[in-house]
Amino acid sequence: MSLHIEANTPAMLGDLKVANRRTVLSAFRRGAVSGVTEVSQQTGISRPTVVKCIRFFLDSGLLISLGKGPSTAIGGKRPENYTLSGSRYFLCLALWPQEMRASLYTIGHTLLGSITLGGPLPDTAEEISRKTATLASRLLREQCVQPADVCAVSVSTSGTVDRETGTLLYSSHTPQWGTHVHLLDDLRALFGLGTPIYLENAGKMCARPFLLDPALYNQRVLVLFTTWGLSGCMLEHGHILSGPNALIGEVGHMTLDPSDPEPCGCGSCGCFERLVSASRVQKMVKESASAFPESPLPGQEDLTIPQLFEASRAGDLLAQSVCRRLASVFAHALRNICLVFDPDCVILQGDYAAADDVFRDALESSLSGFRYFPSGMPFTLLCDSRSLSEMDAEGAFIALDHLYFGNPDLYRDEAAES
Repeated sequence: MSLHIEANTPAMLGDLKVANRRTVLSAFRRGAVSGVTEVSQQTGISRPTVVKCIRFFLDSGLLISLGKGPSTAIGGKRPENYTLSGSRYFLCLALWPQEMRASLYTIGHTLLGSITLGGPLPDTAEEISRKTATLASRLLREQCVQPADVCAVSVSTSGTVDRETGTLLYSSHTPQWGTHVHLLDDLRALFGLGTPIYLENAGKMCARPFLLDPALYNQRVLVLFTTWGLSGCMLEHGHILSGPNALIGEVGHMTLDPSDPEPCGCGSCGCFERLVSASRVQKMVKESASAFPESPLPGQEDLTIPQLFEASRAGDLLAQSVCRRLASVFAHALRNICLVFDPDCVILQGDYAAADDVFRDALESSLSGFRYFPSGMPFTLLCDSRSLSEMDAEGAFIALDHLYFGNPDLYRDEAAES
């Protein structure tokens, strides 16, 4: 659709210029290659205006020319093609309980390289801040990239965060760090105050790619992140729901059994997260071993949740018994969530994305017993088995893409002059 104004005051002309530039640049997002005619057809903006906008971004270094493309079907001059600069970058970092990861992308969505470090995180916030900056510096050196060429940085971590201040409010996985933790000080020293750094909860980061799924856009969606922790992300009409304390979605700390003796890092007992953890599954298997002497599961060291589902699919009766118990816990949690959020769709990520029919049938049976769900399952249940590390990196890129290209200074003449 073309952009038009009726009045021609200087302020409104300036607003139109910015709007046109923003629209034209959007045609090149995520690595698209286009010529003037294609952009004009895609955006509805006249060719002369598109030419001026592209020239503006060539001068600022955001766009580069790829030279002449092939001739059109009707012949004539070969069109010149353009794309986003390959020398401006997004850096995506993850600080997970047993893993640190750094990934470097061009702003056009080309992954240049990544580094993953295993093992527990340092014991103090000061150490993790230094180690994060060291990891970032190492990846930049390996890719021959200067910190000044990094346009935006993201950090994915467990716990609740204050995105406005870039502060980790608290994480039950690293309680030794305390509260209101400053994780980004060394990164800010490395990149300078002019580079935005986006801190986000890992569960919300991994759910962010679903914002781009047109089939889910008009739905209320609960994405459950299930791996080293359990948290939820609630999506509504293309937005992630949040709140003043960043607690929306912290469903892993919903108390389901106050009498359960196992303490959680949040300070409570009987949390959803603890009742369905891998360690709890291993405990269930050992406690039930005598009733299922034919099952090899009790002798399996460090049994994982996906391995439990695999055994259940293969007909292991002990595995199926544990799957039903886990489904009952999920049913209690999801019943409570439905009463306050009422999702159209629930998506399982991580370990529980491997759920088998025994688990799913038991979950549906448990939920159908609640009379406020007269039609049985109150939502569509989906399992997304994609790698959480890949989903986190993709979610981080989406967040930085939105943050960076949403900056109005990119589209103003002063930005090119500064």
